[in-house]
Parts: sequence; structure tokens; C-alpha cells
Amino acid sequence: MKTIATIALAAGIALSPVVAEAAFQGPAATPDSANNMTVSDVLSLKLDREHVCMTGNIVNKVMTDHEKYTFKDATGSMVIEIEDKVFAGQEVTPETKIRICGEVDTETFKPNEFDAEGLQILR
Repeated sequence: MKTIATIALAAGIALSPVVAEAAFQGPAATPDSANNMTVSDVLSLKLDREHVCMTGNIVNKVMTDHEKYTFKDATGSMVIEIEDKVFAGQEVTPETKIRICGEVDTETFKPNEFDAEGLQILR
């Protein structure tokens, strides 16, 4: 009798539908899902470490630091920090429109700064 129960249990498992691991089927949260702001908005933020994205152009490299650049949109310009790894081999010129995402460093006695964590070339 024990053998029949074992065979029935094994047959039940073998004939049951395969249970696949469930997974979310939809968009993933990315830096692109952060608040989209203008330079003017970012410069006026009071909350430190706010994660935001901006769309515009890098217009030049700041001479005093190899990782700092001037970023510009229709509302103004500000200095942003972009580590070499964030460029990920992409070539960016002043004419290249980009979306840059990262964290805002609020400052008390000087303009807010921006640390880039992701850069996307817009076409």
C-alpha cells in the first residue's frame, strides 16, 4: 500500500503543471523615472541628495577639474560633475542633447552642485 501511495504522489507531481518563477512584466525603475527638472529648478532646491534628471547640453569642460562640466538648458546653466565611467564611451559634444540623472548637492553659500549617475544621448 505504501508503494502505491508513493507512485501516486510521484505521478501527481510529474503530471502537475510546471510552476514557473513569477516575475514582473513591465517597465523597470531607472534613473529616467526620477523627477525631470530644469537647471533653474535644481539650483533652487533645498533638499540635499534629491535624485533628479535634466535635459540639455554640456557646453564646456571646467578647467579646474577634469570631471566638472557646464550644463545648460533653456532656463540657465550650472556646473555638474560627471565621472568618466558615466560617459560609458559615448561621445558628447556641445551640440549633443542629453538627459543626465543624478543627485543634487545643496549648498548654503554657493550654487547647488549636481553629481551625475547616468547619461543618455537623446536623438
